[in-house]
Order: sequence, then structure tokens, then C-alpha cells
Amino acid sequence: MTHPGTEVDAVLERFEGALDPARPTASGDVEVLGFGEISVALRLAALPGLVCKRMSGFAGESDAAAYVDLVEEYLHLLALAGVRVAGTSSHVVRRPGRAPVVYLVQPELPADSLGHHILRTADDAGVMRAIEGALAPVIRLAEANRDARGVAVAVDGQLSNWSFRASGDGFEEPVLIDVGTPFIRHDGRHAIDLALLHRPIPPGIRGYYRWRGEVSAYLDDYFDPRLVAVDLLGNFHKEGRPDRIPLGVAIVNRWLAAHVGALGERPEVTAEEVERYYRKDADLLALYLRLRKGDRFLRTRVLRRPYDYVLPEHVAR
Repeated sequence: MTHPGTEVDAVLERFEGALDPARPTASGDVEVLGFGEISVALRLAALPGLVCKRMSGFAGESDAAAYVDLVEEYLHLLALAGVRVAGTSSHVVRRPGRAPVVYLVQPELPADSLGHHILRTADDAGVMRAIEGALAPVIRLAEANRDARGVAVAVDGQLSNWSFRASGDGFEEPVLIDVGTPFIRHDGRHAIDLALLHRPIPPGIRGYYRWRGEVSAYLDDYFDPRLVAVDLLGNFHKEGRPDRIPLGVAIVNRWLAAHVGALGERPEVTAEEVERYYRKDADLLALYLRLRKGDRFLRTRVLRRPYDYVLPEHVAR
């Protein structure tokens, strides 16, 4: 079903006007599909066939407009590198007396085409093809970055960020669905406004994160193809299939060996490394969520101020 842009804007404005971020499903016919640091992916009954990713934390309209421009640049650069991306439209929703939010709207792709579904249900051959399919754009971008002049582009390669359409005995080139964080560096500096990613951090520890450069370091990891692959495998825990990590490790190590020219000599990935990476990430995310919930309680219940982020009840790791 197609939806004219003005219809989408009107629906999003009505939805946002009724939204309580602490109880996102209480505002009407809506389903939460997933969470990010500053985002939540939603399925709205009023917009069938679409997924709407709500991005919050902007300081004002110019902030939101700059983010939309950066997303458009990201989509353009990915297309130039031959990375397929789900059709994405950006919608700035203005709110009286408050900073705007941005919704990234995409067609909803078949659930059984998504990488995490394939990881859970496909045979080993299917999982192998999915991992290889997700890693192919990663190496393509690494090669393009090596030859680019001052501009580098990356992706979050975890399987849940890709849609795989069956073709013969394998899959077509995968389609990227997560473009909410534009991984772009200009002359070595991250193009995204780091303040946008600092704002959800509770004030008590925000200064520490800035001092340590944690957010910048987090973004840096996505420009290291080997770490992207380790993260991809670590997410097998989140998807309930850690038993498939040995298969994934073998595939990733073949991939590393096949692309020495682009990556240089890189040490092999081990299951133990993936486990350590996952445990560290999972523990930090669980602590971070508890701190954010405490911040939400302080703001909304004590200070009687709005809290604009939608948080999960728990971290599914």
C-alpha cells in the first residue's frame, strides 16, 4: 500500500501528539519492533506496510534538519558504493514548545527475510550465505574508503540489520534496513553530531563519557571490518543461537583470509574473543539501561519534566 507524503506526515503528527514515551503502546494501535540508543522502531496501524523509526534528542529544528541532511548523504554514499538500502524517507515532526523529532519511514520487509530470522531457523548453509552476504558490503565499503579522498563510510553489519531475498539456492544482495546512525567520517572526524548521542546519557555520567571519548570510540569500531564481524557474531547470543558461533567464526576467518589485500594481515577471530566481546557489551548495556531508567524517574516523577526517549523494559542479550 502506498502512502502520500502528506498523509504520512499527518499520521505521524497525530501519533506524536498523543505519545507518552514511557508507555508508547498506550497511545493507540501501535507495536514496538525494536529499540536503539535514541530511537524506537514502530508499526502504526494507521500506516500499514510501513515501519517508522522515531529519532529523538535533537536540540532544535536546525539540529533535526542537519540530521536529515546527514541521513540523505549516507543513503547517497551507500548507493555509490553499491550497498542496497531499503527505501527511506525522513519526516521532521514539529512539536509546539518542544524540539522536533524525526521519523525515518521504510516499507516493512517480510519478517522471514530478516537476518535474525534466518539465523534462528535456516540450516547451516543458509546461515553461511547470510553471514557472507552481510559481510560483502562491509568489505566493499572498506575498499572504497581506502581509495576515497577524505570520506569514509561504514555500516552496522549485524544480521538483524539486513533483509535477504531468496534467489535460487542462495540470496540476492542483502538490503540494509538500519540507517538511523549514519556512519560517515570526513577527514577522520565523525560527521554525526556527537552531542545527539551524548544527550541520552544521564547527566551524572555524561561528563565521564565525554572525557573518555566513549561515543566516538563506539563509532570508530564500525570502521574496523574485523570488529564489525566480531560484533555480528556476538549478536548470535542476543538472538538465542550461540550454538552457531563456531560456524560463524569459521566463515569470518575465511573472509578475513580472502581479503588480506583490503584489510591487511588480521588475527583470526576466536569463539572466546566473541564471548568476551559479547559479555562486556551486554553488561554495559544492562547497566546503561538501569541508569537511564533512573534518569527517567528523576525527570518525570521528581522534576515533572518530559523524558523524550522510549526505553525497553529490559535488554534482551
